[in-house]
Amino acid sequence: MSTAREGPDAVAPVSPRRRVAVLAVWAVLATHLVATLLWTAPGRLTGQPDDEPLSDQPVTSVARRALATWMTPVFDQGWSLFAPEPRHVDHVLRVRGVYAGEDGEPVAGPWIDATAVETRALTGHLLPAATERPARRLAAEARSAYLELPGDARLVALRSAAFPGRGPVPPDAAADPVWAALHADLLDSGAAPEAADRYLAADRALAAYATQVVAATPPDPAGTAAHDSPVLVQTSVARREVVLPGEAEPAPSETVLGARPPLRLPGQDDDAFASAWRRLLGLAGGGAARAGRDGDP
Repeated sequence: MSTAREGPDAVAPVSPRRRVAVLAVWAVLATHLVATLLWTAPGRLTGQPDDEPLSDQPVTSVARRALATWMTPVFDQGWSLFAPEPRHVDHVLRVRGVYAGEDGEPVAGPWIDATAVETRALTGHLLPAATERPARRLAAEARSAYLELPGDARLVALRSAAFPGRGPVPPDAAADPVWAALHADLLDSGAAPEAADRYLAADRALAAYATQVVAATPPDPAGTAAHDSPVLVQTSVARREVVLPGEAEPAPSETVLGARPPLRLPGQDDDAFASAWRRLLGLAGGGAARAGRDGDP
């Protein structure tokens, strides 16, 4: 006698293809959960310091390099998110252009608070994408790389590149010797090769990002930055504590790094960046993105 169920309550057998698909989905989810656990865990599990979130630490261990391929940039987060008392800190990146004045002397344009532009543009989104807030990530990584340098090497990082006067903006290839000299000076100042490499990568990333932000931001109506192109770009990274409403906010820990030549790395799309950035400026109130503090580079 057949035992197969018939009628409206009969359950169709699961096809092998569907079973394989379900198992594959569960395998991916399980792998992602394990990767997230290792990524967000304190550094002792992956060979990194645990005094700050892992996302702020140098990529030195084999485990972290392997995890970074999957976790960044979309799934990145720090272990302190799950701590009983999470750290309430934020990182801020400001950029500006340095221009040649009529007398050939440097003229610093106003600071552009890139982090504020990105944050205001993402306010109100239910699921904001991590890929839409690179300024905070760049600031955190650059600050971490800077703090890893010894004292004399930090002074090197604060030193600006030679101002080219009213000469033409050097092409990308001409900017390479600037970072080659910076790398050599970092090593001569006592920085470990790994620390020097890490800071150099962060410094170049900041310069490339600042180049695109300055180029995509409309000129200052006051005329301070109303020039065709900057001859140098400069960045400021800061770490500030986020306090509860009504509490006094302590002064941020800010580092103004040296000015560098404009830089465009392979794969950067200036037109696409300008389109996205101006859309963010529109959401953030346009010219309100600029802070009016000027100064010498």
